[in-house]
Amino acid sequence: MSRDEKNETEDLLSRRMSSGSASAAEKQSQAPLEAANDPSTDTEAFDPITDPIAEDAPKHSADAKPSTGPVRVAPAHSANPHSQPTTNTRATDRTASSSTASATSTDTGTTREVPENARTAVMSEADWAAVSKAATSTDARDPEVPERRRSVLDVIGTIWIMLATPFVLLALAVRFVASGIFLKIEYFRPGFPADQFGFGSADREHYGTYVVDYLHNFDSRRYLADVVMPNGEPVFISDELSHMADVKGLISLLYLVALVGIIGSVLFGIYMCRRNGMGIHAGVRLGSIFSIIAMAAVAVVAVLGWDSFFRGFHKVFFADGTWEFYADDSLIRLFPPQFWVDAGIVGGGLFVLLAIILFFTSFTGHKKRRALRRARKEAADA
Repeated sequence: MSRDEKNETEDLLSRRMSSGSASAAEKQSQAPLEAANDPSTDTEAFDPITDPIAEDAPKHSADAKPSTGPVRVAPAHSANPHSQPTTNTRATDRTASSSTASATSTDTGTTREVPENARTAVMSEADWAAVSKAATSTDARDPEVPERRRSVLDVIGTIWIMLATPFVLLALAVRFVASGIFLKIEYFRPGFPADQFGFGSADREHYGTYVVDYLHNFDSRRYLADVVMPNGEPVFISDELSHMADVKGLISLLYLVALVGIIGSVLFGIYMCRRNGMGIHAGVRLGSIFSIIAMAAVAVVAVLGWDSFFRGFHKVFFADGTWEFYADDSLIRLFPPQFWVDAGIVGGGLFVLLAIILFFTSFTGHKKRRALRRARKEAADA
């Protein structure tokens, strides 16, 4: 081979080598541009602050519960500008979304449907459990049961009702005994003692009605002074008129006390029956118990010695010498000792009967109040 041919061969090899290296450099320089222009490597939709970051989900067994925890998404861009991205960002997002589309709630047992284009919420399992519990809670204590409040007026009202109850019951019992109905029953019942001086049952009812009417009207003692017998003689003498005036004053005082007690009980009851108030059942119950005990004590004293009890009663409420009369005086003929024995039995029995009715009435709504107390106790223990 000649020298010229050898030089020509070396030039040809040199041109081929230079051409190959240029092609390689051109391809190497074009690779990042192609990767940048490739739609599959679009990284503008990714925000590392607002978008969730998910990591490859671990493989779960068939029995394992799906995780509802945070999902980490790997970034699509690479630190090496010359390297091709190996994971497509949008494909990863779609994969993460589809993996959470059939997540099952651990508290409610229902399946949550998640759209494919929805973003995965960053929420831990504890947060999901709290939200599910709040949504499915059926707490029986809702709404909260208000607590009953007791004020000074509640205590005063309870005491007032307790003390007013026996006076009201006594006034009702006295009003029944001092009535025309009781007189008719008493005068015409078998075994009632007859008058030794000529009054029949009809005469007793006629003149006794005047006495009962006088005790409840607003007339003066002249009302009884004008009552005369068929022969024109007055039925009642001056001492009897004075005593009946004293009796009328005592009964009027009893009615007044009972009326004040009723008015006060109504006013206190309106206040005590307010919302969250203690109510009047305690006062009524205590009043009925107090009344029964008081009447039982009086009955024991009366049974042990009726004459002593009768005289002691008159000595307490009337002046000496104004309540004792002769057997032929009209008040004794109309109201003999047996009348007062029967009046005491009937009046005391009616008093106790009304007290018992009040006692059982005070338990109205007891089950509801007990349920409210139990609910308040459970709410306090919770």
